[in-house]
Amino acid sequence: MDTARSTPRRRPTLRDVAAAAGVDLSTASRLLRNHTDGYRRDTVDRVVRVAAELGYRPNTQARALRLRRQQAIAMLVPDLDNFGFTEVLRGIQDICEEEGFTLLLSEVRAGPHSPSHDPANLAGRVDGALVAFATVDDPQVGQWLHQLDLPTVMVQRGAPDARACVVLDEEGNAGLMVEHLAGLGHRRIGHVSGSLTTDTALRRQQGFDDAMGVLGLPIPPAWTADGGFTFAGGHAATLAIMARREDERPTALAVDSLVSALGCLTALRELGLRVPDDVSVITIDEHVMAAQTTPPLTTIKVPQRKLGHRAARMLLDVIEGGTGDRVVIDGPTEIIVRESTAPCRRDPSERLPSRR
Repeated sequence: MDTARSTPRRRPTLRDVAAAAGVDLSTASRLLRNHTDGYRRDTVDRVVRVAAELGYRPNTQARALRLRRQQAIAMLVPDLDNFGFTEVLRGIQDICEEEGFTLLLSEVRAGPHSPSHDPANLAGRVDGALVAFATVDDPQVGQWLHQLDLPTVMVQRGAPDARACVVLDEEGNAGLMVEHLAGLGHRRIGHVSGSLTTDTALRRQQGFDDAMGVLGLPIPPAWTADGGFTFAGGHAATLAIMARREDERPTALAVDSLVSALGCLTALRELGLRVPDDVSVITIDEHVMAAQTTPPLTTIKVPQRKLGHRAARMLLDVIEGGTGDRVVIDGPTEIIVRESTAPCRRDPSERLPSRR
């Protein structure tokens, strides 16, 4: 009887992968973390193939101990009620699972003076943070970010002070709302904006104004109101725009967020206005909730999951010593047409108010 014991097979290391693929150690490390920018496609494919053939699996626990890392990142959002964060979070979680990181989620209320979250709460718990509140021109918010003292990537904040940031093409997204409504014959289009203290809403406002200008459509001040990205804000803004005579109000509303659109629908019902017979409504942010409203809402489906992927990848690179970048995710974008938008029933030759 052979009592000899077989020698356990040694677990392949990153150095083994690099040697077999003919690249240096740092290149193998970056490519296996999907940081492929600047590398030839055949090099990327070779490293990935060799890793699979050798059965290489990163030892995240050993790496964390070696680098004194927590293997965790935080996502800081201003409002957990905002449907726009759902798919972004899924995208971030995808990357965390791939890379062996834990994701911590925290709501940070960025009020009139400063966020309510104490940066010290994250000390020693995470290696970096994705920050999704986009308030601009608030020095106390800037001071809070400085106190955070972590590798940071801004999400949906493309302001000049955001050195590492990933944002959506908000000008284009708002323009799609206008184009859809104008394509249905609407020339009186109102805008329930997001909070105009934020970078996101300012870019959507610019996109709305630009699209209306290209089409030669008026933008009376009374037809635009700040909805604050909240239900209450969308409700109040809609009442402000629509509580007037029929010939003085829009036939369609472009709403900057799904949660504000819910408030918009409630306000229209209170005013006795039917959607879409009296007024069409379109909004940005696709979510299962949009199909459950009465009537179901037409939405602009933006690449939120892709945004989450790119932001998480960038943060992990910054944690490794990278400098980050300013990235705009410009697609794919899709209009999900539902029952809240319909052709305009008002005479298109009707005289319109002045633009301003």
